[in-house]
Amino acid sequence: MAVFKTCVQKKRSDGFYVVYIRIAHNNSIAYIKTDFLVSSADIRKGEIQNPVVNKQCSIYIAEYVDKCNRANIKDWSAKEIADYLTKGFEVMSFSDYCRLFTRRMDEEGRETTSQNYKLAIARLEEFSGKKTLKFSDVTSKLINDWIASMKNTRYAKNGYPKAIKAMFQHGCDEFNDYDRDIIRITNQPFRKVSIPKPKAPVKRAVDVDMLKHFFGTDISGMKAPKGTWISRAERAKDVCMLIFCLAGINTADLYDLKPENFKNGKLCYNRKKTRGRRDDEAYIEIEVPQLVMPLFKKYRGRKALFNFAETYANQKNFNKCINEGIGDIRACYNETHPDQLEYITTYSFRHSWATIAQNQCHASTELIAFSLNHGSAHKTTERYIKKDYSPISELNRQVIALVFDNDY
Repeated sequence: MAVFKTCVQKKRSDGFYVVYIRIAHNNSIAYIKTDFLVSSADIRKGEIQNPVVNKQCSIYIAEYVDKCNRANIKDWSAKEIADYLTKGFEVMSFSDYCRLFTRRMDEEGRETTSQNYKLAIARLEEFSGKKTLKFSDVTSKLINDWIASMKNTRYAKNGYPKAIKAMFQHGCDEFNDYDRDIIRITNQPFRKVSIPKPKAPVKRAVDVDMLKHFFGTDISGMKAPKGTWISRAERAKDVCMLIFCLAGINTADLYDLKPENFKNGKLCYNRKKTRGRRDDEAYIEIEVPQLVMPLFKKYRGRKALFNFAETYANQKNFNKCINEGIGDIRACYNETHPDQLEYITTYSFRHSWATIAQNQCHASTELIAFSLNHGSAHKTTERYIKKDYSPISELNRQVIALVFDNDY
């Protein structure tokens, strides 16, 4: 909870001090100016001694506390609280709320997801022609016109409006008190908006032969940049080997893993993307194949399981660099081979693992979803069952054997 206190700052030229109410919250400070003045005689050891001023300020503070109790200020800065208290709710614009919303996502470790939400509000502001949008500015006409402008996009026409809708509705839930009929956000634009479905995603999987070509590409001639011990291509090949041989693990998880996640030859972890949104915390276990055990030593971190978090500032930079290294490998292979390696990214290895598991190992879609740590459609039933993760490791053995010629 925010802390309120009366105080003064600099003495005015006429010898008096303006009285302020100081707000301290989340390691930040802000001030609300009052209409009261006190003299030096009213101040002792930095504290205001004027009883009339103190009584009136205590009334203000009681009102402020009551108003803060009606809003979820946990993640606000002191300035945001001061603006909310002095200028009313409308000062917390929709644009500002979106920044608050995405900041919370970042703090929850959902940086990758929050990036899409940040892009969504930026694109809506750009389309509207306003740098800052109020909640009242977000109308069904604006959203429908915006969607129409994106009709030829694959993802944006669906993903961006969904993100805006989610943030708008969270804002309504946070600032409207429906039980007491206190409605600060009165418009409901999405009642008259139909968000179109996205086009079918482009299949990112590559076949077994292409994977063999990729992992078999000779990159020994690629030198490490000055000041580094390994080339970008070598690191990319190793990371892609980890992704594929650990049942399509995400780079975000490789970046985030701790030593305690590796237990008795198994990788036991909670998927970063969804661990805060599932009852099972997106937990999964998989046996680590001997094929990649040397990579656990090669990239051993000081505090993390791998040193990726020590090498790159964040998960996004890590993933970007690995994709650039994949491009180096493709270019190296395509220079000397007529059967060109197609465009692939880190996601291709996760998709390829799933495709090979189904089409060549004949695994069920349900087992593949379990192996990829996707949420289950049988949530109620799962509460009764103690999970056995061994089928994931068994299926992983079969998939790896097809690409690496039984070298598990």
